[in-house]
Amino acid sequence: MAGEDEAPKFKDFDARMRRLRGEAGLSRDEPEPGAESRPSIGGTGVQVGIEMVAGVFGGALIGYGLDRWLDTWPIFFLVMFFLGAAAGMLNAYRHIRRLSNVPEERSKDR
Repeated sequence: MAGEDEAPKFKDFDARMRRLRGEAGLSRDEPEPGAESRPSIGGTGVQVGIEMVAGVFGGALIGYGLDRWLDTWPIFFLVMFFLGAAAGMLNAYRHIRRLSNVPEERSKDR
């Protein structure tokens, strides 16, 4: 079968890669020099957009459900809509901050 013939090729390739990485002084988990470690701008923008939309949509949906259940039409919808918007912005802010390597808490020595 073709699957059985391919397995030794991959094992041989892996063995050669381990040998070459060892000769270059790279550990198994260490990325190669010059390898891109930061995510792309487009991917970050999509992630931030999803965080914000999901917060608003989730909050509005929960508020709508509470209003239907308790028969209090716009109260919970509005409250949860704004809480969801705030949560989405906070998640987006945390995501951007994590990418820029800025610590969450500043030192209190200042």
